[in-house]
Amino acid sequence: MDQIIYITISFIVGVVLTRLWYNVVGLGYASILMKRTINDCLLVMADNIQSSHESYEIKYEALKIAERDDKYIEFQKKIDKQQQRTLQKTIMRNFMNSVPRNYDHLVVFHDWDSAMKYLTDQLKRRI
Repeated sequence: MDQIIYITISFIVGVVLTRLWYNVVGLGYASILMKRTINDCLLVMADNIQSSHESYEIKYEALKIAERDDKYIEFQKKIDKQQQRTLQKTIMRNFMNSVPRNYDHLVVFHDWDSAMKYLTDQLKRRI
């Protein structure tokens, strides 16, 4: 009778410890996955902003070829820069709001500039 109780208690403890182990390992995997996802999202966002910046430069060259006034080109640059800043803020706000609360501690940046600094540091670490 004592052996049956001992075996039953051992089985229950084994099940509990196994579940605890899988939860800890699962949390670790989820954290690693989330951190990589954050880094990859930052890469995509930075690439998109860079592409828009390059398209603005092409637009300015086209305006010069069309012999537009320098004041007009400077005005366009000012408007485009303001739009790009607004886009960056919107992207960061939407990104920050999309991160689950359980993983807020993995997001160590709060605006575009600090996100790009974080991304640069992460890319340097990869090399």
